[in-house]
Amino acid sequence: MQWQEKMQEIAARVRENDDFVVIHHYDADGCSSGAILYKALEREGKKVQKMWIKQLYKETIPEIKGKGKNYVFVDFGSGQLGYLKEEFGDNLYVFDHHQKTNVEHMNHFSPFDYGINGGNEISASGVAYLFAKTLNEKNIDLVPLALVGAVGDVQDFHGKLVGMNAEIVKEGKENGFIKVENDLRLYGRVTRPLTSFLMFSSSPVLPELTANEENCKKFLQELGIELKRGGVWRTYNDLSDEEKKKLTSALIVHLASHNVPEWKIKDLIGEVYSFPRENPKSPVSDAKEYSTLLNACGRHGHADIGVEVCMGDRAEKYMEAMSLMQEHRRQLRQGIEWVIQTGVDEKEQFYYFDSGERIKESIVGIVAGMLYGSGAIEDNKPIIAVAVNEDGSLKISGRATKDLLDKGINLGKAFKEICNELGEGNEGGGHAIAAGLKLETKNKEIFFEKLNEKFKQQTST
Repeated sequence: MQWQEKMQEIAARVRENDDFVVIHHYDADGCSSGAILYKALEREGKKVQKMWIKQLYKETIPEIKGKGKNYVFVDFGSGQLGYLKEEFGDNLYVFDHHQKTNVEHMNHFSPFDYGINGGNEISASGVAYLFAKTLNEKNIDLVPLALVGAVGDVQDFHGKLVGMNAEIVKEGKENGFIKVENDLRLYGRVTRPLTSFLMFSSSPVLPELTANEENCKKFLQELGIELKRGGVWRTYNDLSDEEKKKLTSALIVHLASHNVPEWKIKDLIGEVYSFPRENPKSPVSDAKEYSTLLNACGRHGHADIGVEVCMGDRAEKYMEAMSLMQEHRRQLRQGIEWVIQTGVDEKEQFYYFDSGERIKESIVGIVAGMLYGSGAIEDNKPIIAVAVNEDGSLKISGRATKDLLDKGINLGKAFKEICNELGEGNEGGGHAIAAGLKLETKNKEIFFEKLNEKFKQQTST
């Protein structure tokens, strides 16, 4: 069976039913995919509610049950299909892109069943978009959200979106919803003043520029690029084409002169995705900045605000989301400063730090990933972060690099296997490059021991 046939079968069953609850994850991919499915069902005239949760565990089922008749899980569910099937039977729908188990269900869609890698070829928002378009072709206007989720899940780490994501990009471009450019890929093209644009670059790190405001100002001034115009700080998007080329060329020369590896210099340039129907000065006009806005909402307890922005709110909820993004950036900066000051510990196969309650469990994984660009760790091993959940258990988050994936590292697989070995059920998993799990405090040391062995096995085959 082709994936299109599977989608058609599920769509037919959805059309025959009513009273849906869409349950989605709280990050950028979860918010965008939840919004897509909510909007698609609403347009079909269905009674539909939405609900976000941080993680899908067995103990979260009671707070979900009883809210409706049919339950749609998106951006999780593949790894938890066993107990979801027991609880919801035929009234269950799962649209996910995470690594799956061997449990089957007629309303479960996994890209892996069709040779599509959910780790880098499609995100949950992409899966949700394909379903929404199967339900009704008019839902093509939701295509920007498919990209926001994919970029939020860093599926563009090859310098562009690939696989099924690339097909979605092509469709959105042809229909005028998406603009694709080959350009500088540093974060903050829309909203960061030029000095901050360079100073806060972490992917890649810019030697002598990252974290050095004076050097960034000097660098730009020597290129003859005005930092302000009409009393307003200029952003990268405010530059003329000539100025953009001048800055990009100068950065490439700068990196080469500091012996930065060629593959890292290549990462500087790639595809960037923007949405021409949005205000060009707003973060929602750029896929990367839009995804950060949604992450800020979700990881600070307001994924519902992010979903409202996804569904078109550009007034009250949008302003609330902008405030949350400022708070998000502040807490990330504090988290990174704390880790750099405290230091990172090291095992044979990975780096790690235990933040206790100092860093929110909802952002500790992001902090871990940003350490690769901070100079605190090298990029030769995965980084594992520990924080405390509200119930006293541990949140373990792992991050890797694409270079480590090429060497065999698969965080999601390792986390899932160890959880099963420790009898922690389906409480862990994710992607090869980023994964998370919930762990009992007593199992922390044995988890680290097992993880060390797993990584050793993965890189020796």
